[in-house]
Amino acid sequence: MAIGTTKHPACGSRVEIPAYSDMWMRGARFGTVERVIERKGDFVQAGDSRGATIFRVRLDHPQARGKLRGYVADDCHFVGGR
Repeated sequence: MAIGTTKHPACGSRVEIPAYSDMWMRGARFGTVERVIERKGDFVQAGDSRGATIFRVRLDHPQARGKLRGYVADDCHFVGGR
């Protein structure tokens, strides 16, 4: 399991999670980036050679409080504030 880094510039930023995620459908929309995992060998889709950067996000929603959830960084939207 990759731990990730807390020294990435995106750490501490507020993001909106992707609309396709289950937690977004349950009402959790926003959170704070806690860790960033940069993976070179893992692929988001078959045939995609870019690799994936994963944001580990601590969501604001009460159902998800205290847990870090992983989302592809390209699918998250920054909403401002640190």
